[in-house]
Amino acid sequence: VTFPAAMQTAGMVLFIASVGISAGPTFAGNLRRHGAAYVLLCLLTALTGAALCVAIIRFAGIETPIAMGLMTGAYTTSPGFASAKEAFAESADAVAKVAAGYGIMYPVGTLGKVLFVQMVPKLLKTDMARERELLRQTEAVQGSRSKQGTIRLEAQGFFTLALAIACGMLLGGVTIPLPGIGSFSLGNSGGPLLVGLLLGHLGRIGPLDLRVDPKMVGPTKELGLILFFTGAGTEGGSRLMEIVEQYGASLIFYGLLLTFIPMALGFFFSQRLFRLSALNGLAAMTGGMTSTPALAALIQTSGTTDVASTYATTY
Repeated sequence: VTFPAAMQTAGMVLFIASVGISAGPTFAGNLRRHGAAYVLLCLLTALTGAALCVAIIRFAGIETPIAMGLMTGAYTTSPGFASAKEAFAESADAVAKVAAGYGIMYPVGTLGKVLFVQMVPKLLKTDMARERELLRQTEAVQGSRSKQGTIRLEAQGFFTLALAIACGMLLGGVTIPLPGIGSFSLGNSGGPLLVGLLLGHLGRIGPLDLRVDPKMVGPTKELGLILFFTGAGTEGGSRLMEIVEQYGASLIFYGLLLTFIPMALGFFFSQRLFRLSALNGLAAMTGGMTSTPALAALIQTSGTTDVASTYATTY
């Protein structure tokens, strides 16, 4: 069973652009209030994963390319995966091992983070009504925008979504060289997300009304997720048993450590050190580990799309 890679990419871009547009109005306020905490949580999460990866290589005897593949798969980060492959570009065998580690852990890492954001609120007996109200406080301080004198091309906002996708893909394709390291680009996730945030925040460009009907955003997110999950599932599952038989089930155990320890540690510090609300902390973790599926699960668990603003800011 195969699924066109272009359809998976299209689903991811559609979902992430919709997230950006819906989070845009509250993005600036969220950044002002908690920006420093999100940055530190990102660094904490990344450094914890790197330290665990080194420990797995040294003490478990896992080859470096495989361990790096496990880490990028556990973090479900396609830019990290691309960087890991580039680091071993001179060895086709090493690149294949990076891909093997990534392939086995991507679906497991995705499932782990989805379960994490669903189980933590239940274990902590989180008051969801209070948490939703805390998230809405940021939205409330944004103020209202003037709608007078604007031109609206169509009622639903498909033009804004299409504009975010088109401009985001162009922006994501820009590659910035980093001497001695490689290169950096926003990619098909970061580009549409950033442009979607900008358009959602502005609400208008001159006389052009860019507001999007909230009733339209929900279905576009769902359609994007359907395409993305179908592609990710068929791609990750195609060699799953082959890799397990070749490297053993212990890789899954190490991958789970790389998934849960950074998230648990980051969430702990988000509560104790940065004093973020539970939903805010969980959303920051999903953004810090670039997990779009975990965001979707958190939206369903929390009953509000306001968590998307924290995700987008941290992402």
